[in-house]
Amino acid sequence: MPTISCGFPYARQEVRSDILADLGPTIDVRIGHDPGFDEFTEPEPLLQPDLYPALVDTGADGNSIDNELASSLRLPAYQYDVLISGSVGQHVTNIYLAHVYIPGLNRIVGGRFTGVNLAGGGQYHRAIIGRSFLRGFVLHYDGRTGEVTLSDD
Repeated sequence: MPTISCGFPYARQEVRSDILADLGPTIDVRIGHDPGFDEFTEPEPLLQPDLYPALVDTGADGNSIDNELASSLRLPAYQYDVLISGSVGQHVTNIYLAHVYIPGLNRIVGGRFTGVNLAGGGQYHRAIIGRSFLRGFVLHYDGRTGEVTLSDD
């Protein structure tokens, strides 16, 4: 069963826990929308090869994508002007249709993604992967060492 690191294994050992505390568990993902993708007959959607950092967020019930990135990738809006609640209170946003491919797990998160202002708010991440995706995985978080793994065993 595949297991990927959600920590920062390329950082020096003595700073990994600090980076993890600052940024949170992070995975690299490909993002786009392939309207012809059929999960039953194709291994993965046709997406640009660019990798984007995604936060693995146990505090989020669903999945989100940065509004600026959604616009630059020309992701189709599923709904406009939707009222949502978050850490900054209620605000209006769009819901986008997207495919997020996690190469290390060979998994696809497809469907509706709430638009959020990550880049505009100075955040490092461009997507948030929440509990709705994590239900099928084991997340091991070691804050002392800065090591985090995500696996589907």
